[in-house]
Amino acid sequence: MATMNISRDNVKGKCDLKCSYNFKYSDSTTTAKNNGEMISLTYDNSSTTQVLYNNKKYTVTSIYITSPSIHTFNGSTTDAEICIEHTPISGGPLFSVGIPIKSSSEATSASSLLTEIISAVATSAPAKGNSASLNIDGFSLDKIVPSKPFFSYTSSTDNIQWIVYGIVDAIPLSSSTLATLGQIITPFPLTMSGDSLFYNSTGPNSVSMGEGIYIKCNPTGSSDEEISIDYAKNPSSAGLNDLFSSSLFALILQSIVLIIIIVIFFYLIKYIYGRISSGAPVLGKMPSWATE
Repeated sequence: MATMNISRDNVKGKCDLKCSYNFKYSDSTTTAKNNGEMISLTYDNSSTTQVLYNNKKYTVTSIYITSPSIHTFNGSTTDAEICIEHTPISGGPLFSVGIPIKSSSEATSASSLLTEIISAVATSAPAKGNSASLNIDGFSLDKIVPSKPFFSYTSSTDNIQWIVYGIVDAIPLSSSTLATLGQIITPFPLTMSGDSLFYNSTGPNSVSMGEGIYIKCNPTGSSDEEISIDYAKNPSSAGLNDLFSSSLFALILQSIVLIIIIVIFFYLIKYIYGRISSGAPVLGKMPSWATE
């Protein structure tokens, strides 16, 4: 089966609500291991929730860097790829994030971290089976995972749910760093296959991790969006509070009051005009016979 091609031309539908990815990764210490076909990294899991995917809590299981990429992007592999594997806390399928890496003279916080990791492994763990504890200040996946739109699919071989970023959001690394990476690991002969590719145009963190409101989404293989929303607070009181505090409700209320005032004014004018036309006394004015 062909490797999943991450491309807008390959998208079957949207998943803005079906692949909800929210994260707040903490800083971590890490140990790197040269597995021959990849560099694997450990990641500390804090006591607080770091990842929510489709309303399920996940912890980071492992991080690995391959060269070249295990996915194709617009029909071709790129120089390298970093993948982050997550395990659900309460059971269910694994969830992984893939980010392409490309040769570029540009530099970001992500490229600085990966350059430091690759250089340290090349020095301390250059051969297959070697491990090294890396003393990297401020190592966090928050600095690596883009807050940009992404693609999503489910692996047809192992049922892993994947989020993969497009080549436009690839992490830039210098050609010399990529050459070093190619010297210490060999290509990973893994075929990443899946049936359908979807696109999330909103990207991660569309819901705050601290709000207590999470969007529950279930991939169905269809491009139609279907959602159910779970509220951590009382839904009836929350709904009323939101209604009465909304600007729409205030506008509707003001409109109703204005209509009532206009109707009263219209009938008052009609009443006065009718009294004047019939010769009847108008309010506040005495009839002529009463003063004779």
